[in-house]
Amino acid sequence: MLNQFKSFKLQKGKISQRLLIIITIVMTALIAMGLFFSSKKASSKDAGENEAGHAEEGHSHEENAKGTTKDGAEEAKHSEEEGGEKENAEAISLTAQQITEQGIKLAKVEMGTVIKSASYPAKVMVNTDRQAHVSPAFSGQVVAVNVELGQRVQKGQALATLVVPDLVDQQANLQVAQTSLELARQDYERERQLWSQGISAKQDYQRAYNAYKQAQIQVQATRSRLSAFGASSSSNGRYVLTAPIAGIISKKDLVMGENVQLASQLFIIDQLDQLWLEFIVPSSEFSAIAPNQQVEFKSLQTGNTFKAQIQSLNSEADVQTGRLQVRAKVLSNAAELRPNLMVNVQLQQQGTAQALRVLKSAIQKVEGKDVVFVSSEHDKKMEFTAQPVVLGQVSGDGQWVEVKSGLTQGQQYAAQGSFLLKSELEKGEASHGH
Repeated sequence: MLNQFKSFKLQKGKISQRLLIIITIVMTALIAMGLFFSSKKASSKDAGENEAGHAEEGHSHEENAKGTTKDGAEEAKHSEEEGGEKENAEAISLTAQQITEQGIKLAKVEMGTVIKSASYPAKVMVNTDRQAHVSPAFSGQVVAVNVELGQRVQKGQALATLVVPDLVDQQANLQVAQTSLELARQDYERERQLWSQGISAKQDYQRAYNAYKQAQIQVQATRSRLSAFGASSSSNGRYVLTAPIAGIISKKDLVMGENVQLASQLFIIDQLDQLWLEFIVPSSEFSAIAPNQQVEFKSLQTGNTFKAQIQSLNSEADVQTGRLQVRAKVLSNAAELRPNLMVNVQLQQQGTAQALRVLKSAIQKVEGKDVVFVSSEHDKKMEFTAQPVVLGQVSGDGQWVEVKSGLTQGQQYAAQGSFLLKSELEKGEASHGH
């Protein structure tokens, strides 16, 4: 009985173990199925939401497209408005009161007389008749330089000092000649006394006299030679170069310690109180110039105008170019006029001509072009527009300028105050750019 019970218990334990395994498998399967269906449901829900989102996005894109089209139209409209404003900005509108306050005066383009002139390049030159070249009379070594380039010097002023070996020899010769002279003088005095006392023969006296006179001549010749070289007997071999005229040092070609040679051009001194003007004209202008005629020339650096008087014309024109060289005397002593300065000389042509002209005060430069501000009335205001023009000759008094193109006769323009209009135009362009 006991054995049967144990057997049953063992079988019961085995059954419980199997049952537990089966239950575990079934539960696992159920959980797995639940997770599967739950995942599928969530995927369906997300797909639906995504489709709805895409639909909303499509709607949004459509709305944005519509908005963009609307904004584009507004931007295009704004651009057109800006373009219109830019066009209008080129014209400066002023009331009658503003024109009066700004000092703007109007005039009309007219026909008038313009004296034709021609411009030719010219150069201010040194008057070589008032120039000095300083050279040494000896070869030697420079031991002192007393002046600087561009310095004003006086006549006789020391320029430089040289040590000259030849000068030492010349001064030694002078000393020898002076010694010989003294000996000859003593011999002459002795022979003269002896002859006067009847002790010495007349021929001995005559010999002593001749030797004394020859010694005097030798000393005088040696001194003259030194004086001609600009040296003194007591200079101890030093030779001083001095200024032969008063003026400006325009060239200095020596330095300390340099060995210079005889006749080397060491200094040039210019007197700038009288300058020349040299220029060349074509054969067509020969009849427009004559000696003593006054001409005007303008400095390229400052724009200042000066006068000159024609002094000489070449007797013949250049064979190859057919041009004539002209020299004139500068009548102005302005400090800015210096040798080698480039200028433009103005020659007035013979005869006058009628041409379309405006006042010179009306001309302004805008973006590198010559312009005149023409005016027109609009909405009870006066509008000024910068009109590009091509200019020609300037009148003899410098008041009028010929207009070759860009304007018509009777057209109204700003004769005065054009600079203020230019400033307003540039100010408007700058603000529009920002």
